[in-house]
This record gives sequence, structure tokens and C-alpha cells, in this order.
Amino acid sequence: MPRMEPSMVAAVIAAVGLSLVAGPDAPAQVQQPSATVAGASQGQAAVDRAAAAGKYLYVFFWKENDEQSQKMFGVFQGGMQSLADSAEKIGIQITDPNERAIVERFGLSRAPMPLVLAIAPCGVVTKGFPIQFTQQDLAQAIVSPCTAQCMKALQDRKLVVLCVANQKTQYAQAALKGAHDFRADARFAAASEVVLLNPEDPAEAGFLRDLQVDPRSPQATTVLLAPPGQPIGKLSGPVTKDHLVAKVASAQSGPCAGGQCGPGGCGPRQ
Repeated sequence: MPRMEPSMVAAVIAAVGLSLVAGPDAPAQVQQPSATVAGASQGQAAVDRAAAAGKYLYVFFWKENDEQSQKMFGVFQGGMQSLADSAEKIGIQITDPNERAIVERFGLSRAPMPLVLAIAPCGVVTKGFPIQFTQQDLAQAIVSPCTAQCMKALQDRKLVVLCVANQKTQYAQAALKGAHDFRADARFAAASEVVLLNPEDPAEAGFLRDLQVDPRSPQATTVLLAPPGQPIGKLSGPVTKDHLVAKVASAQSGPCAGGQCGPGGCGPRQ
């Protein structure tokens, strides 16, 4: 199967691989939380708060209060104004000892600064913007719910079994059963996720285009994705666990080299 175009899933995974994000003593205009608690991470509190509200969190990470950080913080502030309904924001200085955990979580100690990370409500980083970006770039970090779900699993080095179906789709129940049977298999239980996508959801139209899946198909479509965002199988109709296992077994190169789930591959050799 051809590689997914470098938009949505694949491009984001590649971008996030840099380990990116910005903070408190930030450019003088950086907006800080109203309350500061010694030893507490303002960044983690902001992540939790945004997730609870079902919003994205954009984090402006910075190290030095230099000209580039000041300039890009202005762009950041301007871009966030148009995203206020769907996203929250915070600035984090990576040298703040209270933010050590979040800096280590995203691997930012050596990342180019300033850096913005966009974090979806599910906790996945959808985009990273190091050094220079535009307001338009920031807006593109908000992805569809199913895209975010798939990205989260892929960033966790898991296989994704994506079922494109709804109540009107032929073989929807059979395909979904096959996906869950696959995940119930002890060989894949800890390293796979099942995601259901409604082909009639307009928010998912772009994701379906990237996957080259026709939303008008009368039959259920099952797409098997492996890290970092490579489709290794696309099947139509009443897909079973055996069909999915066979696809994993045949992926003996690329993301599944070595026949193991995780960084070395995505399933046992058959």
C-alpha cells in the first residue's frame, strides 16, 4: 500500500519527533496563571484544565528572553486570539525547576527555542512549531477527533485498527467485531487500539482523503496503521481477526521490521 501523504497523521508524527515547547519568565508579555504554587507545575495544571474542558492547549516554550522569543510570542498571542473558543494557552520557561517534569516529558531540554506545542484534549501532541511560525500554522494544529485518537495511539507506538463505518454501512458490525477480536488477541492487546470513524462526519473528510478512503463506500472499510503513520492494510467488507493478523504478518519490512510491536515493528512473525 502506498505511504500516507505527509499531512495529518504522518506529517504530525514526523514533526513531533523533534521533541518540542515555552514559559514563566517568558517574554515580558507572556500571560501566566493567576496563582503560582511553589513546587507545582503550571504547565501540567494547564494540560489537565484544558483536557477537562475538551479544549486544546497551546504551550509556548522558551529559554532566553531574546529578540526571537519576543517576536514569536507576539505571533503566538495574535494567533491564539482566533482560537480562543477551542484552545487555551500558556507560556513555560524550560529552565523553571517547577516545570522539569513537563520539559522531560516532551524531551525539550535540547529542543530549538522558542517552541510551540499543540496538545489535543486526549493528550496527543498534534503539531510542534520550533523557532519560527505563523498564525496560520497555529490554526492547522487542530485536527479531527479521529485523527487525534489515531495519532495518540501511533505516538504511543501502537497499531491502529481504524473502522470506517456507521449504522448505514454494510458489514459494519462484522468489521468492528473483527477489530475487537484482533485487539483481544494476547499478541496485540497491549500494542493496538480500535478507532471507529463515521464516514458521514464532515469533520473527518480530510482524514479520509489522506487515507484514500471513499466515504461513500457502501461497505465498511478497515485500515490498519502502524507507527509512525504508515497504512499497512486497507480492507473492505466483513473483515475478521485473521484478515488483520495476515496483514501484520505480511508487513515484514518498514514499520513492522523484526516482527514485534513497538519501535521495532508491529506484530509477531507468523
